[in-house]
Amino acid sequence: MRYVTTALLILLSLVVLAFAIQNREPVEVAFLMWSISIRKIFLILGTYILGMLSGWGVVEVAKRVIEK
Repeated sequence: MRYVTTALLILLSLVVLAFAIQNREPVEVAFLMWSISIRKIFLILGTYILGMLSGWGVVEVAKRVIEK
């Protein structure tokens, strides 16, 4: 089982590395009056992390409402 886990971890790491290499070009992001040039991979990962955090927050609020 240890070999399977290690193999899956290596495979996932290679997929993420390939994704990062293919999305290196900068993109322009604008919000209201601000504008920033950021690499596409950082934009995608940042959006993913913010989505995870907001989803976690919604689940925690729902748990508290259900407990009452």
